[in-house]
Amino acid sequence: MPDTAGNSPGRHYGNVYEKDLTLKVALKLGKLVEEGMPGVKVVYTRTADRTLGADLAADLQARADIANKAGGDLFISIHANAAPRATGVRGVETLIMGESSKEQRYNENALFENNREDLIDMSDERTAAIVRAYIQNLQFTYGEYSMAIARCIQNNYLKAGRHSRGIKPQLLRVLYATDMPGVLTEIGFLSNSQEAAYMKSEKGQTEIARSIYEGVKNYSAYVLETRNAEEEAAAAPKAEQKPEQVVVGKEPVRGAGGKAGAKDSAAKSESVTAPAERETSETQTPKRRLPRRRPEA
Repeated sequence: MPDTAGNSPGRHYGNVYEKDLTLKVALKLGKLVEEGMPGVKVVYTRTADRTLGADLAADLQARADIANKAGGDLFISIHANAAPRATGVRGVETLIMGESSKEQRYNENALFENNREDLIDMSDERTAAIVRAYIQNLQFTYGEYSMAIARCIQNNYLKAGRHSRGIKPQLLRVLYATDMPGVLTEIGFLSNSQEAAYMKSEKGQTEIARSIYEGVKNYSAYVLETRNAEEEAAAAPKAEQKPEQVVVGKEPVRGAGGKAGAKDSAAKSESVTAPAERETSETQTPKRRLPRRRPEA
């Protein structure tokens, strides 16, 4: 997903617009995936300069709806960063759905001025409670996989010689609204003249798209490996459990087998409820959700 377009052009410096850069990178990325990963379907939220909603919030929701309707297994949003008061700041970073420590301390003031409409307003207590419950549940659904794709992208930025600003949690509307692993990757700072020139160049756009593409390939391999390991573990024969002893008063009641002394019987009786306890624990703990279809899709 390239950044905002149409009436919401995003950040711009001089004649360099975020919406133009991100669209070019997204189209290059999509072409790389289509050519290098046969069978993977690429769905764009836009392929031209157009908006999908009356305002930015509606536009972001519309983009999430496109991804959800397509039944996507991975969502990548491409943005360009800016720091108007610190033009020397540079580098790439990838954001995942979450709440930073700063936002936890000052939730009512957590919205950053330069992308206020992109973030969830946590000043309302009910909204904050719902969003935090969702974040808590991510550990059982897509959290691990969003972190994995973020790591893969950042590692490939580093291989390409970019300055990494790391992986950061942020309360992004578009990631909250998508029902799949997802990230928002910031490809550089438009407020930094050198990075702006790099992002504007054909060479820079190609290298950025290649880094994200290699990240997607690495992520696909990770998901396949994880799925195979879990399937092998599920198919492995379970160890046969021997009948347990239950002590009633002072006499042991046996399932089958030979004699045992009172000391042995008492010792074994302590673990009688352990299997039942494990079963209850497994039933109550939500299972981690893998991407729905082919892991590389």
